[in-house]
Amino acid sequence: MFSFSNSYDKNKFLIIIEGMSSNMLSLGIQGFSLTALALYFKCEPFWISVITTLPLGLQLLQIFMGQYYQFFKTKKQALIFSAIAACIPMCSLFFIVLFDLNDYRFLVGVVFIYSIFSAFLTGIWTSSIGDIIKKEDRSSFFSKRFTLISLSTVFFSYIVSKALNFTPGKPSILILTGIVTISAILTILFLFFHDIPNFKEKRRKITISAPLKDSNFFNFLTFIGLWTFSIEFTKPYFYYFAVLHLDASYKILGLSSSLTAILSIFTFFIYGKLVERIGYKKLLSFGIGVTTYVVIFYLLMTKETVNSLIMLDAVGTAIGWSAINLSLFSLLLELSSPDRDSYTIAYSLTVGLLGLLGAFLGGYLANFLQSKTFSIFGDTYAGLKLMFFISLFLRFYCMLILTKVRAYQKNLYYPGFYPSIVYILRSRR
Repeated sequence: MFSFSNSYDKNKFLIIIEGMSSNMLSLGIQGFSLTALALYFKCEPFWISVITTLPLGLQLLQIFMGQYYQFFKTKKQALIFSAIAACIPMCSLFFIVLFDLNDYRFLVGVVFIYSIFSAFLTGIWTSSIGDIIKKEDRSSFFSKRFTLISLSTVFFSYIVSKALNFTPGKPSILILTGIVTISAILTILFLFFHDIPNFKEKRRKITISAPLKDSNFFNFLTFIGLWTFSIEFTKPYFYYFAVLHLDASYKILGLSSSLTAILSIFTFFIYGKLVERIGYKKLLSFGIGVTTYVVIFYLLMTKETVNSLIMLDAVGTAIGWSAINLSLFSLLLELSSPDRDSYTIAYSLTVGLLGLLGAFLGGYLANFLQSKTFSIFGDTYAGLKLMFFISLFLRFYCMLILTKVRAYQKNLYYPGFYPSIVYILRSRR
């Protein structure tokens, strides 16, 4: 069906379309989709935190990647086995809903199994992509990849939000889990056709001592650990708060997700041109700044302003998170030594541990605060807004920690609108 002049072009194509399918798979347990699933399966706030953070938190299992590799003759075998073991349980969600087994323990169990093998799958994929994609192609390639992934987000958000709004209950959840099932199967299929570089050594020993002794990378780990903690601490509760406390409709949540994805297409294009000039660190710092200010919308949100502020949140999320998504993975590759597996595992261990800690603390605090209110100068605020304020403070502090990381960067300046456009779009010399 498709013809390619060489293996490199084929791999780039597969990495993009696999990214689109795996994105729709992960969207099934994120954002407003997670809120819908959690309410259908009667989850308490604590279990919502657990479900949200398990895919990220169990990345810490990558510390056992060296032992895991011993079970396979090639890296591709390890990749395919991990993909099958992670994706098949997600397919079972459709049948769990079909047969009315709407107990929260089924949902937690499926996500737990998925997260275990997804951890190994992510580790293998990350180290492989670092070997496959040439350094000089990374900014343009990942910009294109994230742009097309944004299109898949638009499709997913439109279909699922329509279903949740017009056919609430079991029919809409079947549509949601049906899309997840199809995405899981396609992900396995696309990964099967990848050309994955084999182990550099037959029995590779992986240790995290080298990256921990690297002072610059340790500063990066400190930053990413606190950043992950601050995100997982409140991640599932923005939409949860909007739906349960402010009566936001799934239609507006779906529209906001679609708007974020559409705007991300343009921001990825601009950032892809800009990042080569200013560096991944500078772009990452900008993205964190924008997403930090977006939290303020939820501190100010009321039933009268929920729709407009959620749409403003969609704009800020597109501007901020597209910068973070494009730069964070590439900055990891930039700071990693040739022993990329060890650096990737140290990164995943940090993200996993701090993500789980943030989720558990956030879950316990949300259970306590969900029915509470507090008053400031006579104005009443929902208890969950206290968590948003804590997250706001932590995100600002992350920006300070990032300044200690040494990486290529060039300061931004504003020479005027027309010169700015020329500066971004002209060919690099």
